Amino acid sequence: MAIAVDVLDQRRNQLGEGPTATGANHNHIQWCDIYGRMIRWQNLLTGQTGEFATSEDVGFQIPRLHGGEVLGTANGPLLRDLDGTLHKLPTRVEADGKADATLLRWNDAKVASNGDLFLGTMAYQNQKDEGSFYRLTKDGKKLEKLFDKVAISNGMDWTTDNSKMFYIDTLTMKVEVFDYHPSSATVIENRRTFISIGENMGYPDGMCTDSQDNLWVAFWMGSCVRGYDGKTGKQIAEIKLPNPKVTSCCFAGEKLDKLIITTAVGNPGEAMDLNQYPTAGFIFVAEPGVTGKPTNMFQV
Repeated sequence: MAIAVDVLDQRRNQLGEGPTATGANHNHIQWCDIYGRMIRWQNLLTGQTGEFATSEDVGFQIPRLHGGEVLGTANGPLLRDLDGTLHKLPTRVEADGKADATLLRWNDAKVASNGDLFLGTMAYQNQKDEGSFYRLTKDGKKLEKLFDKVAISNGMDWTTDNSKMFYIDTLTMKVEVFDYHPSSATVIENRRTFISIGENMGYPDGMCTDSQDNLWVAFWMGSCVRGYDGKTGKQIAEIKLPNPKVTSCCFAGEKLDKLIITTAVGNPGEAMDLNQYPTAGFIFVAEPGVTGKPTNMFQV
């Protein structure tokens, strides 16, 4: 049975990404427009909207527990207070001991249940092996590299028992899984393939998991979000979108039964026929018939 999709927000994002759902009844929907250099939001219940600009390309935004956001600005990350005041966090130079060899930016991040922020990088020209994957401790004081040789660091999430972390490096054309040890210095280990993406399915992008540990993966150039069984990796659902560049998703609403889906016009310089795809870059909402998990906020 087809899963209906509705437009939630008609503000066109050049590269919409990283949706979150926080606030009363998980109704505060927020996302970033990476190349539009904007953070936008809409209240799912009232329809009220707002936005603010960033000074650099912004690869992720995550609300903070006591207000404001942690922002993945290209040379950040940064903490932003409610009044717009910015505070520096540890940078890649501090974590790596050297400057980036290639022009990189942050791309996608998520907070684990213990409060740590996991975040990754990618090269602006999509070169393979130039990016890396990091963890920022929950107190915001230490940024450490977990592994390198990443192409496009993208979606991630954890199982409800916190034993596993799913991860997508888009150009590998697979979803991987790690054993996750939040209290150990190792943090993640035993990297292995969980889902292999077939030809002509598009590229796996952002993702989230539901309350049963099933995966919901957005597909760039795939015009859809696909659901996968969290134990077997078998595809269990497909949510079709009216434009090809589908980027990420999260669960929202009082019952966490609404899936918020971000889309894009594209990367700078990429052509998009807006007559053919008039809703490119819009934000969508669907009800896939499952319940999700709430967005974890950054605690600093």
